[in-house]
Amino acid sequence: MRLDDYNVMKGMLSEFRQEVKGIDIQLQADMERIRDIDARLKAFRDAEPEDFKVFSPRKMETVYRDEIEKIREEKSVYENNDRELKGKKEFLIKYIDKLESLVKCRRKDSFLDKEEAEELHDTCMRNLEQLVKKIEQSSVQIVSNPIQARQDFAVIGQSLKETVDKMRDTVWIV
Repeated sequence: MRLDDYNVMKGMLSEFRQEVKGIDIQLQADMERIRDIDARLKAFRDAEPEDFKVFSPRKMETVYRDEIEKIREEKSVYENNDRELKGKKEFLIKYIDKLESLVKCRRKDSFLDKEEAEELHDTCMRNLEQLVKKIEQSSVQIVSNPIQARQDFAVIGQSLKETVDKMRDTVWIV
């Protein structure tokens, strides 16, 4: 995979995440509207005292039928919109997960252009080789328990040499 393709995938991932955030904001706004609608419906139900409800021949639902029906339709529209948004969010999250796994895999491959890779390689090799030499030199200077110190530094030096070899093998030049 080329660096351009990787950047396109990262851009798509970012756009999908922004879309999910927008959906979350819309869902929260719709939930607030639904709560307001429920409060208005409750206000119609609770507008009359209990005694009046029991003894009155008319019901509040009959008196305010048009308004209540309009409010219920509005609530239904928001609920349907929320179902669609939730489906869209699930769809986007599925693709976000797939893109994230691809981006993470490619990040391990460390896409670099040729100049950057060579510069990184040269710098790392120089620094690590200098570090190995410093450790070897400092092992000579330790006075107390020189045998143990030399053994420890030898192990460290060998580990660093192995690291240098690994770095030579893992840096990709695209």
